[in-house]
Amino acid sequence: MPPVPIGIRGDGKVRKAKTPIAFPSPETQWFRVRSERYDVISSASEEHTLGIVADLETLASVLTKISSRFRSGAVPATVLVFANRNESLPYFELLLGREEPGATGLYVRHAGGGTMFIDASRRRQPIERTAMHELVHDLLRQTEQTPPLWIEEGLAEYFANAEIRDGRVTAGEPIRSHIEQLRRKLPMPLAQMLAIQPETDEAMTPVFYAQSWAAVDWLMRLDGDAFFLFLQDVESGKTIEESLRARYDKGLRDMEAGIRAAGARHGVEFEADSIEPATPRFLDRATLLYELGHFLSYVSGAETEAQRHFAEALRVEPAHPRALAASGRFEEAIAAGLNDAEVHLSYAETLLTTALGPFAGIFEPKETDPPKFRKARALAERALALGAEEGAARAAIGTTYLVEANLAPGIEQLERALALLPRRYDVALNLYAMLLRSGQRAKADALHGRVFASVADKQVAFAAKNVILVAETTRANELAATGHMEEAAKIVRELAAATADPSGKRDLELQAASLESTAAVNRHIRMYNDAVTLANAGKNRDAVKLLDELLRVATDAAVVRDAQKLRAEVRRR
Repeated sequence: MPPVPIGIRGDGKVRKAKTPIAFPSPETQWFRVRSERYDVISSASEEHTLGIVADLETLASVLTKISSRFRSGAVPATVLVFANRNESLPYFELLLGREEPGATGLYVRHAGGGTMFIDASRRRQPIERTAMHELVHDLLRQTEQTPPLWIEEGLAEYFANAEIRDGRVTAGEPIRSHIEQLRRKLPMPLAQMLAIQPETDEAMTPVFYAQSWAAVDWLMRLDGDAFFLFLQDVESGKTIEESLRARYDKGLRDMEAGIRAAGARHGVEFEADSIEPATPRFLDRATLLYELGHFLSYVSGAETEAQRHFAEALRVEPAHPRALAASGRFEEAIAAGLNDAEVHLSYAETLLTTALGPFAGIFEPKETDPPKFRKARALAERALALGAEEGAARAAIGTTYLVEANLAPGIEQLERALALLPRRYDVALNLYAMLLRSGQRAKADALHGRVFASVADKQVAFAAKNVILVAETTRANELAATGHMEEAAKIVRELAAATADPSGKRDLELQAASLESTAAVNRHIRMYNDAVTLANAGKNRDAVKLLDELLRVATDAAVVRDAQKLRAEVRRR
């Protein structure tokens, strides 16, 4: 199945289970295996589970060396392997919005990272191949850039069929089922294949997968090194035709012919890194229920299902720290999990309210926030010391400084967090706000150019504009309060020029005009006071000259009246 984006930066869809999701059977034994890049939770056999982990890590080590386009996540992806089809089906149906009897694997990208669902119930279905297919989706979706679906699925099929043996990966072997599909049925028009989008009926058809694989296989056979330059061109906005000409000196007709001729053998061998053997551990039922609920908590519309799972985990184990925290019972959770980093970090993030997450950038501290934010800081620092995921812990620590006058410690923490979690836009927005507030405009501009200047997410782009609007408006107000009206007016004029919204632009222009008017009146009052000083010193001619200059430019009625009166008095002397 094509990848499913959900959560903060997902597709915005609300997904509700048609019936309550059944809890896994208490009779089934589950294993947990943690490796460098993956956290595998499985009810398949221990042997099968270890095979999945070994294949995932081996293929990931090869792909991340082949091209920088494949990237390991900062947070290990979760892999959920179900030996019972009835237990996996509700998740496929929830995420896809319908029954898909043929679905054996699914990759979900959400606010917490990536999760793979693998159905291991079919004995004839090699689950390692399904897992490797979903692995490719995970490695390709670590940046905001998303390849065209035919390229992503074609790559996933191409490498999922690789043979892994003795620390070597051999890719490029023919996929018999795809070849038979293409021979049995005429390929869809190329223009149609190139335009197919995720979560459409066409995206889930066997012929689309077969044709996508054949297209990628053809390109890899022509020149594997050129393929990722071709992908770079496509993702930068060039057409498929332009990219084919630039990197292969081929056209769309050549691609059509290549798809029809799919099936040639061209094994390409890669040497993998040495993989550390993983150790499976039994997973207790309460933790399994918590982990399933934790995933569901990222799915908009599945909140009730998540809470059902947390409640069942607490029924099984009333003092389960993470289930307590997920249920909002944080003080009990801390007491039960004094050394649980995730519990401490979850509590800290909750105390930070909307300063983290989708509303970062429009968050404004309240008078009641400082004590909560300082408590959050202590909790996040404790979480970091206990071994919490470093990027998330530093993101929380840095964000707590939004309520402080001294922003330097917060900036340091957020810079380190963003380096670890480059896709966390809430971290980037809070860092941007702190750099602007602390007067580090050059660093703020550099951050904007790197992260926000070409961001595709409209919500993020709006939040970045809001951050600079608030920061510059605050600076203008501070300048105006200290009498620097002209400097304040200049800032507001620049904001107006950069504002696309007609109403907002008009409001800023009116504010700038008001500040300019006040600045002019203040300047004229200073001229009047200077004329008074000259007159008192007996320099009447100079005083009259300055008053004449003032009367040519002054518009304020009170200033004009006083200047005329003083001029008449000086002339009579």
